Amino acid sequence: MVFTNENWNDTNEIIVYSNYHKYWLDKDRKIVNPLFDVFSGKILDLKEGKPEAVRYFYNLLDDEICKAVTICVVPSSNADNHDSGIAQLGHLLAQNGRTDMVDYLQRKESIKKLAWGGDRSKETHFRTIIPSSDKEISGDVVLLIDDVTTTGNSLYACKEILLRSGAEKVEMFALGKAI
Repeated sequence: MVFTNENWNDTNEIIVYSNYHKYWLDKDRKIVNPLFDVFSGKILDLKEGKPEAVRYFYNLLDDEICKAVTICVVPSSNADNHDSGIAQLGHLLAQNGRTDMVDYLQRKESIKKLAWGGDRSKETHFRTIIPSSDKEISGDVVLLIDDVTTTGNSLYACKEILLRSGAEKVEMFALGKAI
């Protein structure tokens, strides 16, 4: 089991905590989305690595995740960014009786941010994400975390990479689903 909520286990789908509403409705950043809410703002704060947002999501999730689970995160679109907010959250969650494999999946080549029109295909993620060569994940039960999912392709690609690398089981979780 990965989640304490048994309904979240073994769905083979992405478990999503809540909806995410982007702030801007237009490319020129002139029209603010009237549906933008506090939760969506917390996700933006997490994307910026703000400590209070990392702590907020830790407090929401820690009791929902079983102990002895391996924590992985979808890597940033920027290959040089190894300290994203979602990575900070993953490290914090791993400190509480879980295995820290936050950095197991590595972006070997930067891609255009998906929120800014980057290629959302699974092939792009397969081409640019590799498993760590100096860490072992064989037999692990993994919780794969992302901040926001739209198509789910980054989570599905990362799940497949983890399973090919020997993970026993991979559950996918996103803080928000883009609406």
